[in-house]
Amino acid sequence: MVDLVLCIDVGCSHTGYAFSSAREFETRLLDIHMNEEWMSGHANLHTYKAPSIVLLQPDKTLAAFGYDAERRYVALQESRQHDAWFIFRRFKSELKIKQFRKDSVILEDGGKSMNAMALFSLVLKYLKEHFLSSLQESGRYGPMETVTRDYNIKYVLTVPTKWDNASRECMKLAAKKAGLSPTHLFSESEAAARYLGLIPIRPSETSPFYLPKPNSKQAIVNLGGCGIDTTIQEILFDGTIREISKNIGAGTGATRVDSDFLKFIGTLFPADFIEAYSKKHKLDFLELQYEFEVKKKKFTMESELGASLELPASIIKLYTTRYKQPMQYMIDDSEYVGRIISRDEYLILDKTVMKDIFGPAVKSTVGYLTNLSRDPELKQCDAIILVGGFADSPVVAGAVRFYFPNSNMITVEGADICNLIGGVILGHSQNTVIRMTSRYSYGIGMAVPFDHNAHPRQKLFMAKDLQFCSDVFRPQIFGGKTYDIGAFSTATVLRLNRSQQKRIRIPVHVARLNNVKFTTDNTCSVLGKLTVNIGDSSNGKVTVNVQMALLGDDLIVMATQDGSTETSSASFPLVWK
Repeated sequence: MVDLVLCIDVGCSHTGYAFSSAREFETRLLDIHMNEEWMSGHANLHTYKAPSIVLLQPDKTLAAFGYDAERRYVALQESRQHDAWFIFRRFKSELKIKQFRKDSVILEDGGKSMNAMALFSLVLKYLKEHFLSSLQESGRYGPMETVTRDYNIKYVLTVPTKWDNASRECMKLAAKKAGLSPTHLFSESEAAARYLGLIPIRPSETSPFYLPKPNSKQAIVNLGGCGIDTTIQEILFDGTIREISKNIGAGTGATRVDSDFLKFIGTLFPADFIEAYSKKHKLDFLELQYEFEVKKKKFTMESELGASLELPASIIKLYTTRYKQPMQYMIDDSEYVGRIISRDEYLILDKTVMKDIFGPAVKSTVGYLTNLSRDPELKQCDAIILVGGFADSPVVAGAVRFYFPNSNMITVEGADICNLIGGVILGHSQNTVIRMTSRYSYGIGMAVPFDHNAHPRQKLFMAKDLQFCSDVFRPQIFGGKTYDIGAFSTATVLRLNRSQQKRIRIPVHVARLNNVKFTTDNTCSVLGKLTVNIGDSSNGKVTVNVQMALLGDDLIVMATQDGSTETSSASFPLVWK
């Protein structure tokens, strides 16, 4: 029996893990935990994934990982003790364009090499120990001795879709050496697809929700830190996902934005000055890059403002000491005149400057997606879903809306952790159909013909000389019953009682008891309303069919007018308490 599932994703630019217990999965399958956030040292930069950076001591033992590795290596450089150490940045990128073999070698920044399997083994061992240490600190599953003694941990790794069987076997061997055994491997696209099938996603707010259907195709486009790759998946009749096509793209990825920011800094400041500063104040220069990392996550192409970067005090002091003038003089004598303001310790960037920094990466991504949208094989897909770290950027989401307004491309919230969450789910259950038990009942509020033997008189109202009962609760999902996730219930039929009606607003309710008859019951509460636009209702005989489905953490409500192909839909958070 599996008591805990730990999924690790060693990515090209960032790495992280997620986990949940069997009890949590059975109770609420998306009750999945990430690491409590990796701390960068910058006050506002805390992330669910750490940079894929490894620092090894001269004897090739692991000294630090992620943000800590970057900072410790900079400190070694400043004290000139770094030559014998190993610093691997984005080490997986070397295996991105080739397969993983037992004799594969990865080069670190200084040109020294290490066996790839040995390096991955060190990283996996570190992440496992980090996970166990975090459990000990939080006490989430009780005392540590209880977890290690009584819990059976299942280890899951997500790997590039393009890796062949030999590459996967190498990863398994690295995991076994790290003490992660037995290990289960899933492709990044397969794991992402599993999670995406459990959350409400759609191309736009006015589009129907996308739910994978048997005998259909979908494309998972991974906009990763170091590039783009696409996998076309076929959903078979039994719900099984089969990967039928893989395309490794040539997009630049999110790391292009970081490199273009450094180019911007090199253009703004005199070249000899910024070279001297980056060598003399390495930690402060790193802090400046972290400051941009924070601001770039908030910037959108629709933003009225650009970004306000807080400069390290050391760069201001060095500049004014060397040039005996305020920074604004330098700005006014550059191509950025009128677009950047130096105020106290801040550089205030106009939105056009931020657009210039993002421009090449966005252009590359849009170009890739444009070619993708013209591909005959992609045209057969019901949805093209964008995942990965760069897909999580508001700038990318905005570009997709702008350049592909009527397409079936979908951006999702939390795109950078889709494969991690999906990997945990696959670790618990590889069943093609996942079922969940609803804690409470869900339904709509409606009016029905008045029954003098069953309905209270205070609910009586008249419409078209007919008697109706108001506030009737019609459940479609019942508390305590188990349902296939994504499967819609039998429709409740609403009949309009007013001609020339242009729209209706259907109230959606949750009832904490199963015998609730009216929405005014004190155990019943409203979740929200679904607005449905009505076509021709001049004859007063319009009917609307309302259906509901459970997803991992959401209730999907869909309404369709008889005789119309237009569907209105909305999602509401499930109630757990």
